[in-house]
Amino acid sequence: MPIIGFSLIFSIIAIVHVIKTGRSQLWIMALLSLPGLGVLAYLIVEILPELMQGRASRKVTGKLSKALHQGRDFNEAKNDYELSGSVQSACNLAELHSERGEFSEAEGLYQQSLVGLNERNPDIMHKLASVQFELNKFNDAKQTLDKLIEKNPQYKNQDAHLLYARTLDAMGDFDAASEEYQTLVKYYTGPEPAYRFAKMLQQRGDTAAAASLFEDIIKKAKMSPGHYQSMHSEWISKARREV
Repeated sequence: MPIIGFSLIFSIIAIVHVIKTGRSQLWIMALLSLPGLGVLAYLIVEILPELMQGRASRKVTGKLSKALHQGRDFNEAKNDYELSGSVQSACNLAELHSERGEFSEAEGLYQQSLVGLNERNPDIMHKLASVQFELNKFNDAKQTLDKLIEKNPQYKNQDAHLLYARTLDAMGDFDAASEEYQTLVKYYTGPEPAYRFAKMLQQRGDTAAAASLFEDIIKKAKMSPGHYQSMHSEWISKARREV
């Protein structure tokens, strides 16, 4: 029997299994449109986890499932943008490009979104500056953030503020970055600014001040509830390694 015939038979079997087990109807669409690949994906994502209950297998299949969903979301966002061309669709697609590490594509979409009523939209400006930072376009990122502040003086966003401090740090403007970091350390909800400030001081040779900041991060973590430690585990762990 030709390979296509086998693919069709296995797709029918998989579709019956989807219906009987009450799984997502999206699988039926995938199995009909991509008989061979659809069956393979269904086996990996849905069947193997039942056969292999180990933690490692769940982790692997979870990543595969996430990748499949991300691919579907990206295609849907791309189609939406191509059909409507709206600012919202452009920003949605730009965000997914960013998640894929495609920062140049995201930059272009965010730039073209800053038009009309959204010309001074602070959230879009913030996201544009973020991808410019990832592209090592630090001067562009600073200009975008300066414009954000100029056009939206009442805008308050701790992550945008942190990005501004990091941009100044990356540009080598030590004094300006220190001032921004010191302000952030006082109000930011997590230890990331303190850690980044400490690393900057460390690189500048001020190891005593850096060590003090690392220790403050650890002390605060010890006195904080479990959800704080869990939420900020990355920066707490990094500070502990420095100490």
